Amino acid sequence: MEDEISLRDLYLMLKRQSRWILAVTVLVTVAVFAVSSLWPPTYESEAVAQALVLNQDGNDLGFPAAAYVFRTLPAGPALGVGFNKQIETKGPYVARVVGNAPIEAKARFDDKKNLLTITVRGGDPEEAWQFALDLLSAFDDYVKDRVFQSAGANLAGALAQSRLKLASVQSQISELEASLDKVPRVNAGTDTQTALESAGVPPNVARASNPALAYLGLELAKQQAQLANLNAEIASLEALAGDPAQLRRLSEQVAQVNVLSPPAVPKEPVAPRVLLNTALAAVLTLMFAVFLAFLREAVAAEPGVNAAPAPASRLEPDEAATTPK
Repeated sequence: MEDEISLRDLYLMLKRQSRWILAVTVLVTVAVFAVSSLWPPTYESEAVAQALVLNQDGNDLGFPAAAYVFRTLPAGPALGVGFNKQIETKGPYVARVVGNAPIEAKARFDDKKNLLTITVRGGDPEEAWQFALDLLSAFDDYVKDRVFQSAGANLAGALAQSRLKLASVQSQISELEASLDKVPRVNAGTDTQTALESAGVPPNVARASNPALAYLGLELAKQQAQLANLNAEIASLEALAGDPAQLRRLSEQVAQVNVLSPPAVPKEPVAPRVLLNTALAAVLTLMFAVFLAFLREAVAAEPGVNAAPAPASRLEPDEAATTPK
């Protein structure tokens, strides 16, 4: 078939266009090499840290009301995700560190390992390292502030709940005292005491000379003991609510940022990669130049559209056959 193209045809076409292909490839490659060489270098410093919230039950804090205040706090992964959002949106904790500095800060959080990776890129290695340190410090402030705020909310809730319990206990004490005044001062017989004990009444109540009076007296003693505990608890909570510095110190005991990989001063720039950029430019330009070479050959091989057609004979086929030459 006349339209088939052999490998020899392709070879001859590439040979005809070789100088043009080579010129385009060399020109673009040299331009990319020059731009990459003159492009300002970029340095990267990276740090890996994790947020930890310890002793959430408050048993090791040495404070009576700590179990109420530090019972429910943000978990470490939630704090890592929160600071990741701070970096992505340039929140207040990040904005006050970075400001308008010509750096690029990114973060990546691994929720399975609870690891936050902070990456800072800048034109100066010392600057990138310093900003990575500052962002780690901002992460520490963020974790401690969040725990402090959560502890403050828990403190307010615990104080309100204790006051409600106190009002309930005081009401019960008043009712018990009123009931004690109305109890008849009569002694129960042996049969009554035996019947009460067989019904499951505690022996110290059933065997009392006046079981009703003994029962109300025990209940009153229990409520008064609970009242004393609630008063002590409320006093402790109110003292803590009135001393934010103490609450802050207790919060910092349970909120920690563990730095697993501190940032280092980068020695080599991460961009631009001159050799890699030049090699990619050479390969891609060569492929594109070969494609353009085929296109040039195809356009050059098209027949002219202005060629005049041959004149047609006016004689009919039969007349042309009988006409003498």
